[in-house]
Amino acid sequence: MDENFDSLQLRSHFLSATQVPMLAVDRAGRIVDINDAVIHASRMPREQWTGSDFVAHFIDRPAAGRLLQRALTEGNVVSETLRTQHGDGSPAELELHMEPIRNDAREVIGLFVEARDVTDVKQVQCKLIAASHYARSLIEASIDPLVTISTGGKIMDVNRATEQATGRPREALIGSDFSDYFTEPAKARAGYQRVFSQGHVTDYPLALCHTSGTVIDVLYNASIYHDEAGQVAGVFAAARDVTALKRSQEALETTNREVVLLGQTNSLLQSSRTVEESYPIIRATMEQLFPASSGRLFLLRASGNLLEEAVCWGAQCTEELSIPPGDCWALRRSHIHEIGFEKSINPPCRYIDPETKPYMCIPLQAQGTALGIIHLVIDPAGTDANRRQHFRQLAGAAADNISLALANLRLRESLHSLSIRDPLTGLYNRRFMEEALAREISRMTRARKPLALAMLDIDNFKHFNDAYGHEAGDMVLKEFAQLMSRFRQGSDLACRYGGEEFLLILPELEPEQACARLEKFRDSVSHLSVMLHGKALPGITVSIGVACLPGHGTHGESLIKAADDALYRAKANGRNRTELADVGKS
Repeated sequence: MDENFDSLQLRSHFLSATQVPMLAVDRAGRIVDINDAVIHASRMPREQWTGSDFVAHFIDRPAAGRLLQRALTEGNVVSETLRTQHGDGSPAELELHMEPIRNDAREVIGLFVEARDVTDVKQVQCKLIAASHYARSLIEASIDPLVTISTGGKIMDVNRATEQATGRPREALIGSDFSDYFTEPAKARAGYQRVFSQGHVTDYPLALCHTSGTVIDVLYNASIYHDEAGQVAGVFAAARDVTALKRSQEALETTNREVVLLGQTNSLLQSSRTVEESYPIIRATMEQLFPASSGRLFLLRASGNLLEEAVCWGAQCTEELSIPPGDCWALRRSHIHEIGFEKSINPPCRYIDPETKPYMCIPLQAQGTALGIIHLVIDPAGTDANRRQHFRQLAGAAADNISLALANLRLRESLHSLSIRDPLTGLYNRRFMEEALAREISRMTRARKPLALAMLDIDNFKHFNDAYGHEAGDMVLKEFAQLMSRFRQGSDLACRYGGEEFLLILPELEPEQACARLEKFRDSVSHLSVMLHGKALPGITVSIGVACLPGHGTHGESLIKAADDALYRAKANGRNRTELADVGKS
């Protein structure tokens, strides 16, 4: 052994004075001394250590050699870790601290080496790092935004999903106030405080703002977490993006409302008695189905030569329109005609202001018969592809309901008209007259008002028919009926009683007033000119018998009999005259 190490042997008690394993190594890398802690930790006797090669005790010998040379040439080496083996062969991690040993000439003659066994510490550190990586990977694997918030409301950490949801990098989010990223910061702070008071919140609704301006609907689940001392350290919050779910729920609710509304509309339309009675129902339905829109309902005349506006709603209700059917592309094509929604070759309708966009015209058809169209002007703000398709489907469903209802109402009106109208003259028939007369007598009796009833008979009509034929007779009856219709005022009712006999119900007229009016009508009949095949037919005259409520009767049969008696007297007195019934002979 080098004589310069005598002094080391004198100082060997310093090695034994510490419980930390320590060695003395000479410049050649041989171990010259160890303390008892090395023997205890390695379970190897001193003899195996003394004189052995320092580098040979490590698994990575080149690294150990480089470390030894660095300490000999550069000086202190602190906290360098090398792997070795215990005496039982188990692996160990040693944290080495090396201090140069100098002689009296200040020359480095060796090293003091402190070797701390940090195997357990390293294992714990590795487990902590692995646990940290695992936790971070778990957090980052979540598609939901996750965030930790301090007790002061500042963001402490976020995952990538939070960056994507807000459009902001992690560095910008950390340290900022968490409530700044919601449409309702006060509501966000209230939920945050609820976490502290209750320990957690579940499905707390908020709206998260993206830097692009997009708003995301989220449901937050949050709970408090504690530090090592058990004190509340902050809040851990997870957000679930429910934007698509919410939109789907809203769409479903809207669809359900629309289905219910269409069902109610159909029921109301089927319960309507006339086409006119259906108009307010159709208007209310369209206003609720398309609240941001306006439009019109056009119906074809019976002649089919004109589309007339029947219903209007929204901003379009300025002036009433009528359209030649040939000008309507929807009616011509029997298909929805759209303008202004997207690029299209569809020509605009001539009857619509070219600045009115976008709009669609939906044809109304039932059982192969064209009834009219619905013209619908759509709010431009809601014309994306999905919304546009929904408009088409909804407008089509509404049009189907309305078409079927209108067709049924027209059929019902036609059948009802056939049941109460005389098919030749268009006047009410005798059946309707009897019901109407009873109703008017009851109404006038309650109101204590008069009523006049007139029976009219065309003079010598049988001879006219025999002389000129039934076609001429029918033409005379039609012209006479039209004259009666024009003669009507207010609630007057004109009926064909049978053959060439007619009846007029004149409410609220005293006998003198009734006779005066009927005399004017009789005079008009004597000047009536009837044409057949371009030739004028001979003139006609009429005899009239008048009876009044209550002087000539208080019910229909008595009034009709009194008027008929007066008519018979008019005939007997030379025809072409008006006679008032005698009081007391009803």
